[in-house]
Amino acid sequence: RLLATLLRGTALLAAGCTIPIQAARMALPPALESAPAARFEGLGGGRSGGFTLEGEAVAFQRMGDALSLFDRLRLDRVAVEFTRGAHRGRCDGRAATGTAGVVQAPVQPLELSCRFSGPVEGELVLREARLAAAGTRQAREGQARLGGVVLDVRSEHALTGTPLPLAQPAGYRLMIQGRDVAALELVGGTPGLRRVAGLDAATQQAVTQVALALGLLFDPAVTLG
Repeated sequence: RLLATLLRGTALLAAGCTIPIQAARMALPPALESAPAARFEGLGGGRSGGFTLEGEAVAFQRMGDALSLFDRLRLDRVAVEFTRGAHRGRCDGRAATGTAGVVQAPVQPLELSCRFSGPVEGELVLREARLAAAGTRQAREGQARLGGVVLDVRSEHALTGTPLPLAQPAGYRLMIQGRDVAALELVGGTPGLRRVAGLDAATQQAVTQVALALGLLFDPAVTLG
């Protein structure tokens, strides 16, 4: 039976048939598995431009630069600015990586600081774990405060269908007092924002601002590595 299965698969490949492979997807918490994803429609890989999120226009500028010192130390710097109607956001982040032979290890883990202005003002601080070593998950945690909404932010590295996590974030989970209220997916195409049903307007606005900041980031772990 095994031989027959292998022969059928070989015949399909020889005939030019393709076997569909499921696209990688961030592992979602149960509360968000069935929530629809709002995509960053029209977002490309450039440093500036525009796209739409749930029919609303977003304009952005971003940068991601790396400076290498004697092939031993790499300094990464990232920045994002965006506008969504009257809402604005600005983020700045830095990280440093040391190299010894073929081994790389973080000297200064990523630290990201964001400020939000407009109808909803606030900030987001996100930090990478200091004990992250070469080849391990670059786990990040932080907190956003916008108006009266406090969101805990945590990177998610697990993918559906595989036990092997990504070193860089596959996305982010946004929580209020330990309860998942939203998730930002970064793999499988353009970023996608999922929210639980029934969020009030203030929480929706806070979640959207944080998702835009993280979704537009030129991540040093991906774009500069």
